Amino acid sequence: MKLISFLFVLVISFSYSEELCIISWNVESTGADAHVVAKRIADFQGYDIWGLSEVEGKSAAQLFEKAAGKGEEHKFDSILGSTGRDQRLLIVYNKSRLKMLESFELHEVNINGRVRSPLVAKFYDRETEETFLFMVNHLYRSRWYYRHKQAKLLNNWASRQKIPVIAVGDYNFDWDISRGEKKHDRGFDYLTKDGVFNWVRPDELVKTQSHRFFNSVLDFIFTTIKSENYECEIIVESGDFPDDHLTSDHRPISAKITISNEFLKASSSSLKQVKKHNKLNLIEQ
Repeated sequence: MKLISFLFVLVISFSYSEELCIISWNVESTGADAHVVAKRIADFQGYDIWGLSEVEGKSAAQLFEKAAGKGEEHKFDSILGSTGRDQRLLIVYNKSRLKMLESFELHEVNINGRVRSPLVAKFYDRETEETFLFMVNHLYRSRWYYRHKQAKLLNNWASRQKIPVIAVGDYNFDWDISRGEKKHDRGFDYLTKDGVFNWVRPDELVKTQSHRFFNSVLDFIFTTIKSENYECEIIVESGDFPDDHLTSDHRPISAKITISNEFLKASSSSLKQVKKHNKLNLIEQ
């Protein structure tokens, strides 16, 4: 089966009306041309953090980092995950605005070590003076029982964080376009259990990937912040589907979230609903 990719665009408004602009995209390393993907990345201007999955390796990571900074006034840097072979995770960020305090991978979530360990970076935003965690994920596709375990582990981990978490990536939750509330993978429910994560949901759902067998959303943006003020749109371009061997087979999603001065309180409110654990253990259901 051809691997799926997905592009999200997220704009978050922090306190003091500052905006943090984010893009998440599965770039489909083995099914698209990296230079074509890089050109698409360069066309997006004004974004501070990129969360990319299925990055083929170091050379592709460097290409995407350079593309993200093309035409920008600021300098960019990147963090490449160590797992996934030719389908690795990558964070590219505006280092003029964001100070990277630390980065790490959650290897416990990489069940059997056969896919990708979630890649996490802790950032300090010089403009808003906020600190937050940014995570890129790519969960199991073919083995639903491992995907469900991964979702439970991520929920457990996020429930114990004391600062906001923004989690992007390819989750393979198969949210059906017309009947998603009743027809979706249970991993979605495990991840969002107890309100730990909140879905940044597009205003209107349309088909987001080119494969003719899927009429669902496979990739998501989640936050531990609850906000009623946001706009989200799936961007449809003429001729984008079906994709070819040069282009990604997913459509971009743009979103804008307005977050009040309760930024930190909103993030920590979910902690009251979940048991605290001293280590990352699987919560069996």
